[in-house]
Amino acid sequence: MRSARLAATLAVAAIIVGACSSGATPSPAASSAPSSSPSTAPSGSPGASASPSPSAGACAPTDINCLLFQTNYNPGPGQSGGTLVMGEWEAPTQLNPFYSTAFTTIEAIQPALRGLLTITSDGKYVPDLAAKIPTFDNGGVVLDSNGKGFTLTVTLKPNLQWSDGHPATMNGLKYPWQGANDPNPTGCSACTVRYPDIDSIAVSSDGLTATIHFKDLFAGWLGWLTSYILPQHYFSTIPVAQAAKQSMPVSSAITNMPWSGPFKITNASSSEIDYARNPDWHGGVSTAHAAYLDNLKFAYFGDKNGEIAAFKNGEIDIAFDLQQDAYPAIQTVSPSVGTAALTPVWEYEHFDLNNDPTHARNNGLWDPNVRKAIAMAVDKQAIINADFPGQNITPACSPAPPGLWYRKAETCPSYDPAGAKTLLQQAGYAVDSSGYMAKGGHEMNLELCTTSGNPTRLTELQKLQGFLKDINVKSTIKTADAGSVVFAGWADTTPTTDCSIYRGTYDIADFAYVITGSPYNDYFYTYDSAQWPEKGDHSGSNDTRFSSPQMDAALAKLATDVNPADQLTDAGAVQDAYNAGIPEIPLYYRSEATGLSVHAGNWPAY
Repeated sequence: MRSARLAATLAVAAIIVGACSSGATPSPAASSAPSSSPSTAPSGSPGASASPSPSAGACAPTDINCLLFQTNYNPGPGQSGGTLVMGEWEAPTQLNPFYSTAFTTIEAIQPALRGLLTITSDGKYVPDLAAKIPTFDNGGVVLDSNGKGFTLTVTLKPNLQWSDGHPATMNGLKYPWQGANDPNPTGCSACTVRYPDIDSIAVSSDGLTATIHFKDLFAGWLGWLTSYILPQHYFSTIPVAQAAKQSMPVSSAITNMPWSGPFKITNASSSEIDYARNPDWHGGVSTAHAAYLDNLKFAYFGDKNGEIAAFKNGEIDIAFDLQQDAYPAIQTVSPSVGTAALTPVWEYEHFDLNNDPTHARNNGLWDPNVRKAIAMAVDKQAIINADFPGQNITPACSPAPPGLWYRKAETCPSYDPAGAKTLLQQAGYAVDSSGYMAKGGHEMNLELCTTSGNPTRLTELQKLQGFLKDINVKSTIKTADAGSVVFAGWADTTPTTDCSIYRGTYDIADFAYVITGSPYNDYFYTYDSAQWPEKGDHSGSNDTRFSSPQMDAALAKLATDVNPADQLTDAGAVQDAYNAGIPEIPLYYRSEATGLSVHAGNWPAY
């Protein structure tokens, strides 16, 4: 996951910062990372030099150990001192990752809050707070004799502490499980992702080892181990019902939170988040050491143009979260200030289609043929050409970017406006006196939503609006704040919050999905019909309200295959069901443009 690769970079201090105009302490840039042979098995010491992008191509298609664990990531040594100023155009509104799926939340807390495992810049699992990765081969994963459940055994690295000096133990893993079973975790998007399958967590007397028993066969266990452990001694003072608001606020009160990473957050606001070196950090992906940097800062700019201008003016050291369209602008930076990097990442831009199962919006998107017609009306290559003129980018056709270990080649509907019109007519639509498609006296009028301050997505919706007009479909474009509206959770929105994907107050939404590398975690909560946000405790993430027997069957199989080798086939069936049902329209696989100051070295990419 992009956030995890960022985390590994910061935790090991692969980035070394020097003086900059925003007040950093002088420190020379680091030399390039050393090279050695790649690791061939999961261990606490990943192998060679950093690779800029994930790639499954170096492994045989069925070599699971290679696909999952053989990393080339090996951060170089650093020199102490300095402040790294990171730029981001989108500010988080929530810092508790259990109550937010926004990327900016994960991005902001990664330097300070860690999981048992993390994912490297070349897309492989490595130990983070854990001493080693549990596998079937090393006895860390054992199926029950009745075949209905399984046990994970995970051990922490020794001598880990929270930033307030309390020892870090596996009670930090046990506590979120207990909290997820509380009747009051309203809006906890992570609470149903993993914890209901666990019926016991036993922590050893020294606190370092947890024996976790899953009563059901849970395929996402490996991705689940990248989840954060929490400071039980702090969270136990906050009522579960108030955790979303009180535990990790975007305010000065964030200093009450103990941290497990190389840095601790010292202040948080909508304009910046400040970090200081955590003196109680005794971890590290490769070797245990204190953070090299004195401080970090995230500066938030509200829009991408402001972030790019700040980078080119030398005000920030790294400009994050910029799409490929920003690369030409970043490239014009003075060599005395920095340079631009362009790296493929596990993300895809798409049009989210609200399937509207209750027909509340009455625009027909509950009908698979109407969704297919919309997909056939979209000229993906024309969108790409408008976004990235002169760049060679292939349209996307599935929710699995290149380089993922479980990717399957798929064929999706071709651009065919005439065929799209025919499908709409077969669905009962006809052109009315105003020149728009209508059914039963109601004109189809699609609300097209995206995040504000993003000119690329606005261009994409303008192109989409033109394609829809070509097939006589009316549409309206609206933009809204990303963190507080478009991606805000159920607890932070109301039924009248327009352009909320979780509330379903949109017809088509344009945004990108960040893929984690776990097929179960990537697909089950996004496409299973039981995961509509309005169901149960509102923690589901199937914001399209997609419902497909073919998809549910494929996900049910995936959910019970604990062995990653079996998940290869299951993930292929999920991708088949995706293309058959069309819950979304994938547009293109993204590359991240990043601005890198001359004061930053050893950048391994996202």
